[in-house]
Amino acid sequence: MYPKGFTHNMAMGRSGIALSSSRYLNNINPASYHGIDSVSFFFDFGLSADWVKYQTNREGSQHGMDMNLRNIAMGFRISRNLSSSIGIAPYSSVGYKIQTTEIIEGTEDEVFDVDITGSGGLNQFYWNNSYKLFNHLSLGANFTYLFGNIESSEKVNAGGLSQGIILKQSSYLNKLYADFGFQFFFPVKKDFEVTLGGIFGNSHRVNLKDRFIITDSEGNISQDEVTRRSHFKLPYHAGGGIAVTYKNSLTLSADYLYYDWSNTPSDVSNFKYRSNNLYRVGLEFIPGRYSKLGYFGGIAYRAGFYYEESHLEIKNTRFSDNGFTAGLGLPFLQNRTSINISYNYGINGTLERNLIRENYHSIMFSLTLHDWWFIQRKID
Repeated sequence: MYPKGFTHNMAMGRSGIALSSSRYLNNINPASYHGIDSVSFFFDFGLSADWVKYQTNREGSQHGMDMNLRNIAMGFRISRNLSSSIGIAPYSSVGYKIQTTEIIEGTEDEVFDVDITGSGGLNQFYWNNSYKLFNHLSLGANFTYLFGNIESSEKVNAGGLSQGIILKQSSYLNKLYADFGFQFFFPVKKDFEVTLGGIFGNSHRVNLKDRFIITDSEGNISQDEVTRRSHFKLPYHAGGGIAVTYKNSLTLSADYLYYDWSNTPSDVSNFKYRSNNLYRVGLEFIPGRYSKLGYFGGIAYRAGFYYEESHLEIKNTRFSDNGFTAGLGLPFLQNRTSINISYNYGINGTLERNLIRENYHSIMFSLTLHDWWFIQRKID
């Protein structure tokens, strides 16, 4: 599952519930867009690349690499108090290939080779809206259409068969739902501003349709049917965050999120969904363009850390995903356009009970384009 947020959020430990800015977009909290002024338009395009080392106690290690589009989004002010953002981003992805053997039913030692693969994932098309009240409170609503498909196949090669058998299952999922957020911002001392943020969303039943196909290695179909039309339950979630800003130069943010996955059923006996807690901390420092550093004073220097419990329990074993992040925001001198880069090193999983541990390096790159609306240019 992909965490919400753009490149600057990833560089700040994935935090962002209480972050808002006039320089970038933030889809973690739909109430965050109140910082966009009435003549600004933003377009954000992001990419990511991941390098992963997979380890087990039995088979040693393997390496993998993946590149993906992380987001396409735009944000703008609609009226004096209403701001909006529209975008598309990946929600989750599936990718694996397993080669193993299984014992033929009714025998003790006769085995056959099995190749198991999976691919696909879900995407989210969203529309975020922020409405500012009383100059210190912003309320947000997010409307999301979740869609995509996941394919899994099992190729059986048994010695007694003239050709292999391929069992393929395609799952199609979609759902339209809403969740909400708020940000309350106020000064506490001279040069200090505090923002408190919150997000929450109810559980949702995602529409699910499975198609099951059995073919031989030459492509001849022996069975093709829709096996079930049911639902997959996404969890209730809630989170809170705080951000403290000093002189619009130094920002410290911290988030906590809770997902109630325990009410999502599992069809597999040794695999369960469990409620999980997520902790995220981030820091951003901008020395200032008028400092002695020149252009380097305008760069946003970011760092962070996260610790996230997994929503999975496999073989009665829980594990976590944790790591540290760093990044830069490189500004253009003419306007608020910037290039953002983040680096993430993390460890996900465990070696206990012959499970898999991932050591991964992730790099995200995004271009945040800014333009002025409704300004008539004058030439002397």
